[in-house]
Amino acid sequence: MTQMEKIRSNTAGRTIEEVSSVRRQNAVLIPLVETGGELGILFEVRQSGIRQGGEICFPGGRIEENETAEEAAVRETSEELLIPRDKIEVIAPMHTMTGPGGAKISSCLGILHDYEGTYSKQEVERVFCVPLSWFASHKPRISNASMVVKTPEDFPYELLPGGENYPWHSIPRRFYFYESDGGVIWGITAQLLYHCLKVILSDDTETPGADGEDREFLS
Repeated sequence: MTQMEKIRSNTAGRTIEEVSSVRRQNAVLIPLVETGGELGILFEVRQSGIRQGGEICFPGGRIEENETAEEAAVRETSEELLIPRDKIEVIAPMHTMTGPGGAKISSCLGILHDYEGTYSKQEVERVFCVPLSWFASHKPRISNASMVVKTPEDFPYELLPGGENYPWHSIPRRFYFYESDGGVIWGITAQLLYHCLKVILSDDTETPGADGEDREFLS
């Protein structure tokens, strides 16, 4: 077998293979609840003793092996809010993006039936609901930033053209901040929320930022 024949044999039937160093995949549910005669979105505040404690988030977590994003979002929501899975109705898949840490995050829109405010105190400090009407009349504060390469002291700059002056690319990111009565919603939660609201409130409000501009900041 020639070298070229061996290469063809070794690559026969291949599909694109991801070589990213971070392969974790997460899923969250954007949960609708009915309160006071209108629909709102439910948020969790993470327990102070866990990673990113005090942050506002949607229920969700890691996608397990042989599990879809929708299944993971429902399972995690059931565990974190202490409600049966049959009380969680998934309405539609929403968006997928990559977080700053490299994890892929997928979101689903759903509704919680007969939810009575329960939650796991091991993971959740409190929950609160923001009416959709509030989002329809309150635009987020938007700030742009860049993620840059940070190298250790022993980084081999001598191997790079230009050495320490090598022109690293910076990665643009757009941050959204919703200053609700329940707390400041920001980060990936706010980013997923922003794009969800553009879909479900499309007839009720104009969300700042043109589609072309938004796509630049979607990972």
